[in-house]
Amino acid sequence: MQYDDHLAFETLFDRYWKPMFRAAQARLKDSATAQDIVQEIFIKMWQRRSTLIITGPLENYLMSSVRLSVLYHYRSQKANPVSMDDALDRINVLESSLDSLTHYIELEKTLADAVITMPEMLQKVYELRSENRSIKDIAQQLGLADQTVKNYISEVIRRLRVVIVQQHPEKSLTYLSLLLFVLHN
Repeated sequence: MQYDDHLAFETLFDRYWKPMFRAAQARLKDSATAQDIVQEIFIKMWQRRSTLIITGPLENYLMSSVRLSVLYHYRSQKANPVSMDDALDRINVLESSLDSLTHYIELEKTLADAVITMPEMLQKVYELRSENRSIKDIAQQLGLADQTVKNYISEVIRRLRVVIVQQHPEKSLTYLSLLLFVLHN
């Protein structure tokens, strides 16, 4: 893609558009806006192709771009007061906690690597909760009691806390604050 290879860009688009769209749609609950956000990410990538340097896995970069784009969308749009307040709180925590997209991607990778080693039910609960689903929604979808979902969330947080403290001791308070904010709201 860096060498103006349209086929390489099309391959990248075909491979990642759908998962990126699903991630955006899960956070927005609006297909049209999710589609716009993902298309804008690809447009920006193509426009910056000659100078864009991605360190680490491409998928992590793209999914982090989706998450941040959704947050910025909420900031720039008129949303209902509850959604706007929640989104702005999340943006403020992200901006004050993380110095750059690199740190955000670093945290995302740490969490993804830790979650993949957990039992399947903990993985499902983590994924659904990180998509801003309510405890009641998660319980209904997985056929569990609300209290069971709360217990699973507590166990996920406990396990992730251990990993964050071990792998990022210098940033552990910041990362833990962000993790708790995302999973408890």
